[in-house]
Order: sequence, then C-alpha cells, then structure tokens
Amino acid sequence: MKISKLFFGIILGLIFLPKILHATGDDAANDMKKLVNYHKMNKKQYATYKKQREAQFVSWQKNQIPKRFQIPIEMQSFRDDYSTKYYVIYSPSYKTGVGYIPSNLVRYYEEEAWAAYQKMGADAPSLSIVLAQQFTESAFNPQAIGDEKMSIGLPQLYRKTAKILYKTDRETWKEYFYFDKKGRHHFKSNRAMVKFPFIFLGKVKNYDFEHKFEGIKNYNGAGEEAIKYAEKVMKRSLFYEELFAQYNSIPLDTSQFKENLYGMINLTFIAREENPIDHELMDQIFANALAEFYSGYVRTTYLQHYQIPAYENQPMFVQQKENYLIPVDDKDYYLIVEDGEVVYNYFINSEELLKTINHPKNKEYYLYYVENKKRVRITSFKSVGKKQVYSNVKAGDKIFIPPGTIIKTPKANLAVMIR
Repeated sequence: MKISKLFFGIILGLIFLPKILHATGDDAANDMKKLVNYHKMNKKQYATYKKQREAQFVSWQKNQIPKRFQIPIEMQSFRDDYSTKYYVIYSPSYKTGVGYIPSNLVRYYEEEAWAAYQKMGADAPSLSIVLAQQFTESAFNPQAIGDEKMSIGLPQLYRKTAKILYKTDRETWKEYFYFDKKGRHHFKSNRAMVKFPFIFLGKVKNYDFEHKFEGIKNYNGAGEEAIKYAEKVMKRSLFYEELFAQYNSIPLDTSQFKENLYGMINLTFIAREENPIDHELMDQIFANALAEFYSGYVRTTYLQHYQIPAYENQPMFVQQKENYLIPVDDKDYYLIVEDGEVVYNYFINSEELLKTINHPKNKEYYLYYVENKKRVRITSFKSVGKKQVYSNVKAGDKIFIPPGTIIKTPKANLAVMIR
C-alpha cells in the first residue's frame, strides 16, 4: 500500500515537532540571558518571557519574516503587559539615546513592519523610524497621555485627528481605536498602537488626507520646536539603523530613508494641526543630522543603559578618571550610577559624598551603618568611627549633584544629567 506524500509529511511532522518545540524553549531560555535587564528578572518573569520569545519564533516561521525585519535580542528589554518601565541606550558619540524595545511589543513591531513592506515596498515606513518616533512620543509607554489628555498611546494620537479619521474613513480606523460615551478616544490594543503609524502613513501620504485636514493651509516651514523635534527623530532613527546594522549589515538608502522620515515627521505635525516642514528645510536638517551622526560615530563607543523616567535630558560627559567641578549656574545637575559601580566611586572624598546624599533633593537616599542589626543614618562622619559605611543608592538611580561639588568617573564616561 502506497503512503501519500501528504500523509508521510504529517507523520514526519509529528515525529520531529516535539524536538522543534524543545529547541525553541531552550533558545528562548538562552536568549533571555542576553536581555539588558535579565539580572533584574525573577522566576515568574522568566516564564513570561519564554512565552513571548517562543511566540516570536512561531511568528518568524508563520509570517516568513526575513532576518532584517527581526529585532536583535541585544536591543530588547523584558517587560510584561502591566509595566511601563523601559531602558535607554545612550551614545556619547551620537549625543542621543534610544529605547531598548520592550519584549511585549517586539513581535508586533516585527510583524507590522514586514506586513507594511510586503504591501508598500520601499514606501513603507521604516521600522527604525517608527521605533524612533514612538520612543520620542511615549517612551514605549502604551498608557502615555499627553497634550492635556488630548493625545494617547504609543503614537500619541491627537483626539481631533482621531475624529477626522473616523469621519473620513470609519471602516479603516475603527479597527484601531474607538470613542467612549464622553467622546474620549482609546486604542483597542497595544498591537493597534504599533500598527497605526504603518497604516497612517500609507493612507494619508499625500499629507492632506484628501484635503480633510482643514487646519493646514500651507507649507511655510516650522518653528524652532518643530526643527528640534525633527532632528531628534532623525538622530534616533539613524541610531536604531546603526544598532540594527551591527547584527544585520544592510546599506542605508539615505534618499528613501529621508523620504520616509519626511512623511512620518510631517504627518505627526499635521495630525496635531501644526505646520509641516517644507522639503528644503527637511533636506537641510537631514544633511546636518547625517553629517553630525557619521562624523561622531565610533563602533567601539561606550553604550550604557539606564532605567530612567527622564529620557529627554541631554547628558554632559566627564572623561575617564577626570575630576569635574559641577558649575554654579541656573541648571540642575544629576548623575546616574552605572551598572557595576557604587556611588562612592564618583566622589573625590567621603565628605563630598555625604554633602550630596544629605541634600534635600536627595531625600530618598542616605548613607548608613549597621548597629544591633538596624540601619543608622549618617548625618556626620564623627559618629561613625571605624564602622563600615553603606548606601541605599543602586545602579540606575539618579542623584542630584549640588553646584560646586567635585565628582570623578572610575572606569568609563560619566553621564551628568541636566534637567
């Protein structure tokens, strides 16, 4: 009796399926150790991440997602659906930072970027640009609310724009967001927020949505804040491109990439009823960003990660083992304790450290010694004697540094955060 090829294939599939699943589970466990925040995870989170990663493996095969559309594990951080924490990669050479992509969103970004590319080809929004724009808008926080409660979610969709979209093409947009009885708009899911810019750009690429954006009368350029925003998204998208290139080297088509940026940035302005940037100014901004970016790029540069809420702050950098006097001016200065370091390593002596920790703006931090199994806070070193001194400051904490304080950096570039 002959066995059909289909039946034979099914039998082979059943024989080898357990091995494939087992290998996938092992791969997920091994990949987990490469996450930037792996050392902060617990056993429950291990199980959650394995499910996330295994679903990603299945998606790659099911959707035939090419490697260049797969987000490297080294650019991810673990996050479940109930958290809004994120981590930042900061480059001293680029003088900009981007977010590690949260693991609960990674599969959505991969699938939607690949789906858009299959439909639109080179006209599809670049994954790097969408990541840069959504990180800039919401720091990958699906619960973000801005513009006096008028903008929501990862893309910060403006309420008035949402109403226009519903009015002109309800059938398309009802898949992504809806309005409650009080007229407030809500995205239906995290995936809907991720997918939105890929669809939005394709639907309204003529920049006026069939003349329905009545608030936009001309293309007279934009103000200083708009230019800063454009530069920020450009530099971050380029940074993502370089990080992707470290794991999957693909030459950057700057002309097509610029057009992608042009569309994404201007659609953001139009959606907020702000003047878009004209072609000439966009060309100038992009040329400047590209020149600055590549002239400062060093592949061996120090990339540090921080868990911080103030991602828009622009750090200054102190050279290795160099003493640095915090200026006396109208700015507030902070340092972020790096992984593998303790706060003592940043100060020239214990008195400078104590003065800093005891400052009112650092009220959540303190130095202490242990006596009778209890912590005793230190207000002066006179009472300490030869006791061992500790601190409750940990890696990732942001410490206010009073003007006139002298600090140093023990091993690598020290980020001094300016608010």
